[in-house]
Amino acid sequence: MFDIHCHILPEVDDGSRSVQESLAMLQKAQAVGIDTIMCTPHCRWDSFDKGKVEDAFQLIDEIAAPLGMSLELGYEVNVTKLMSLGIERAPEFALGDTGLFLLEFNDRALIPNWQRLIYQLQGMGLRVIIAHPERYRDVQKSLDIAREMKELGCYLQLSANFIKGGMLDTRRRIATALLKEDLIDYVASDAHRPDDYAVFAKALEFSRKTAS
Repeated sequence: MFDIHCHILPEVDDGSRSVQESLAMLQKAQAVGIDTIMCTPHCRWDSFDKGKVEDAFQLIDEIAAPLGMSLELGYEVNVTKLMSLGIERAPEFALGDTGLFLLEFNDRALIPNWQRLIYQLQGMGLRVIIAHPERYRDVQKSLDIAREMKELGCYLQLSANFIKGGMLDTRRRIATALLKEDLIDYVASDAHRPDDYAVFAKALEFSRKTAS
């Protein structure tokens, strides 16, 4: 099983806080049936250091190999940070060699003319995955935004912690609606801690039942 979005690399963002915690995350991931992980640290803050991320990946990749776990390096790229870096650099932050690009919008509002950004990324040969659309206020207001994302050729990815809310929780309600409309392509752990993989297992089971 493949996990396309997690924060397992140590001391590079708000995810794993140590090598020991990364190892615990690997073991928990394996316990729920995951054998391939796309490591996607945040490319968001001023403190982002691509070299540090690459070093952390090499370290954890070496630890994962004896466990039979396959790791790939990618990034969860925040739209504001992408604009700051320059859109032309987007291919540097794709998910391994897949040509997939994990794009995070800001929760409060999508950027004006967000569709143009999608077209630009696709024009570079990238296939855009929209990270956790259930969190975006614009999607919460209207599922037509999510439908438009799909029509533009984007993939949509739920983050497993939607399942932690009650049935009336906004994120869970929107995630459920997206699943029922068959708009979701990936359910990811978005794991930051070892226990997040138990949450992932619950979210995956719920998603399979809801989408069927």
